[in-house]
Amino acid sequence: MTVHPLELADFLLISEAVLEVPARTIALESDLNMADSALHAPLARFAGQDFYPDFATKAAVLCAHLVKNHPLKEGNRPVALIATIEFCRRNGHPWTQPPGDQDGKATATVLTDLADAPMNEATITDLARWVTQRIAPADTDA
Repeated sequence: MTVHPLELADFLLISEAVLEVPARTIALESDLNMADSALHAPLARFAGQDFYPDFATKAAVLCAHLVKNHPLKEGNRPVALIATIEFCRRNGHPWTQPPGDQDGKATATVLTDLADAPMNEATITDLARWVTQRIAPADTDA
């Protein structure tokens, strides 16, 4: 499976749209090394093997690292969510709104809990299950 990561330019444009702050300002006020690390974490490999072989786990790793690395002064959770949705879309997995979450409160709770949780395998596994419920199977045209 070829996975298309988000790049720093994508992150800055997403941040600009979500935070309504110019990307240039965000770039000057953010830890771009932490953002870059988070953006490429889903592609981690060792000895030719993916650390995160299934796509939902890759998306969960991206989201968790963007939240936990805290690359922005503020707005890490909403930017992480939109970046994760774009990552999924870009890789042929359209995101669907969770049933009963029209106001976004349930999703906000998941992201708040993620911010408070330790960064470990159980956290990623739980988040990957949540992501799995929100993404469609890979679109063969992607």
